[in-house]
Amino acid sequence: MQALPRRAAAPRSLWAAIVAAAVLTACGGDSNSPAMTASMPPPPPPPVVALQLYTQTNETANTLVHFTRGADGKLSRKESSSTGGVGTNAVRANGTPGPNSLGSQFSVIISSDNKQLFVANGGDSSISAMSIDPATGALSLRKNSKTAGQTPNSLAYAKGFLYASFLKGGKLGAWRVETDGALSQLGLYDVAAGTGLAAASIAPTQVVVSPDGKWLVVSAGTGTNAVLSYPINADGTLGAPLVNNTQFATPFAGLFVPGLSTPVYLSTGITGVSLTSYTLSQSGMLTQLNQAAATGVGAPCWLAIAPNGKFAYVGNGSGSISSYAIAANGAVTLLKSIAAEEPSVLAGVNSVAGDSWVSPDSKFLYSTYLGADKVVVYAIAADGSLSKVAETPVGTTTKLSLQGMAGI
Repeated sequence: MQALPRRAAAPRSLWAAIVAAAVLTACGGDSNSPAMTASMPPPPPPPVVALQLYTQTNETANTLVHFTRGADGKLSRKESSSTGGVGTNAVRANGTPGPNSLGSQFSVIISSDNKQLFVANGGDSSISAMSIDPATGALSLRKNSKTAGQTPNSLAYAKGFLYASFLKGGKLGAWRVETDGALSQLGLYDVAAGTGLAAASIAPTQVVVSPDGKWLVVSAGTGTNAVLSYPINADGTLGAPLVNNTQFATPFAGLFVPGLSTPVYLSTGITGVSLTSYTLSQSGMLTQLNQAAATGVGAPCWLAIAPNGKFAYVGNGSGSISSYAIAANGAVTLLKSIAAEEPSVLAGVNSVAGDSWVSPDSKFLYSTYLGADKVVVYAIAADGSLSKVAETPVGTTTKLSLQGMAGI
């Protein structure tokens, strides 16, 4: 019988590979095997990033105080971070001590992408750009930039450009924010020029950018009774302003109602003890829609609007908060003249319900009490009413220097 041909032996390296593959499969080491897939634990859920809140001490060595916000709205105090700048330390423009020494709203703001925080340092006329850690919310100083104006007090940011009003000298500034946080000046504008306003009366209290990014709206100062609309050019510079000065009762703060097809601007009015609603035309003209007034309160100045566009809250210098409902067309109706109130803690000083902010889910209002050195948390009910949740002292040296608020 003829012998069958002998089959060639497999190379040793091939046998080694086959054995190794068999061992890996038996141990679950083959990432494509059903056994491996079944035995792998599910990936861990992404980390829960705490929600953030910030306010500035406005002390000589100025710092930003960082809080995290819980699901119940309560605050947990974290670190304090140097701004690299100097605050006014509760010394007002006239040299006297007291709360709200910056005379403004929006001295602390956060960029729309939640990556940067900007703070006005009134004591050395500088502005600091801080980076926000996306996981922890901790701040780190990117750049402290000196400005050409005197006492920056209110900030606005849009499309890579930063704007500021100055408490002294009646000026506005515009800058491009560089990649390292430095500010490259685009313009320094004299508010009195071309507006017909008396220079001695100009002390701007706030700046804010319209929802479409086309207008910088400026409260020119309580002595002027004017709100100005500056067109924003494509390069970030400002055009000649439109003066709205016939409809206001000593305006202080203003904000746009979110979510409306026609821009609606709300403004607090000190002498009218009121909140007034205006439409903003494409040409920058503010036209009064309606007005609602509170009673039994004094100096309505600061303003916060719920992101759902349903409610507005006005902080009063007398130490209370007034609440308003906002209709679908932007008209306002008074809900409660005194929706919340905190007592004075220093002799002769009102508690001053100042800078405030509403959480993105419209469930909580956070308010600084500038004359009581604390932050108070209120839960917002479905009808817009407020109930106090908690308070957190800040602990500034003078108990009066606290200023500004922004959150995520």
